[in-house]
Amino acid sequence: MSLDDSDDFFRPPNDSAYETDEVRTGPPLNYVAEKVRHNLEATHSLICEIRRRVPDDLCAGVPSSEPPVSVKEEYLLPTALYAFRSAIVGYLALKNMLALANDNDLNERLLAYSRDEFMGWLDRIDQGGSVTG
Repeated sequence: MSLDDSDDFFRPPNDSAYETDEVRTGPPLNYVAEKVRHNLEATHSLICEIRRRVPDDLCAGVPSSEPPVSVKEEYLLPTALYAFRSAIVGYLALKNMLALANDNDLNERLLAYSRDEFMGWLDRIDQGGSVTG
């Protein structure tokens, strides 16, 4: 990116690599966005509960000659965090706010939110975004 080219600083929220005009037949995108939002709410809650309730020292059954494997850190959280990140990116893309997904700390900031704070963030995305472009 050249500092002399101001166009590099003012890109569309989804960047041109992620935009295409499409004609589709299917469920309304508002319905799809609503279902993705429900998935995000549930996944946010699930991760918070895993962190709160699953003991760090809960280990998977491994032979005694091998180091113990934390169920929480090696199995539950990585999968739940990946699902959360993927849903966030998909939701922001549906709402034409994909540029927000470039924030490297977004996942952890959102997961630090209480349920009500997270719902408020989702409400702001709903108000500021649009499934129609």
